[in-house]
Amino acid sequence: MTPDEIRARARRITEELFNQGDLAVIDELVDPAYVQYLAVEDRTTGVTELAEFVAEIRRAFPDLRAHTEQQVVDGDTLAQRLTVTGTHSGAAFAGLPPATGARLRVNVVDIYRVGPAGRFTQRWTLWDEHTFRLQLGLAS
Repeated sequence: MTPDEIRARARRITEELFNQGDLAVIDELVDPAYVQYLAVEDRTTGVTELAEFVAEIRRAFPDLRAHTEQQVVDGDTLAQRLTVTGTHSGAAFAGLPPATGARLRVNVVDIYRVGPAGRFTQRWTLWDEHTFRLQLGLAS
């Protein structure tokens, strides 16, 4: 797989999965044995949790948008920097009651590994949880 193909697949995850909420893209682009490493929470998750998280955050932030700022590919690994924005105008989320109107703008860094079948097999995610919590009124 070429670096351009890897970048395009990661942009599809951002656009189709996160921005549009199209959970079917998971079956096409994410390996069934996928593991996500969540640095902030010091834990791992899999494909099922990825789908559940996307559905949950899109219910809470219907206007959620992830913007790809930069992507770098080295072999089978892609690193990308995103800016995620949205308004909490939907369901309860992360301890918030429904529709607080809080605006979100947070930076995210993802590192993906692509397996031999061209699907993402691993993802490491680091995001600015402090800013996230401040903007949503969960911290002072």
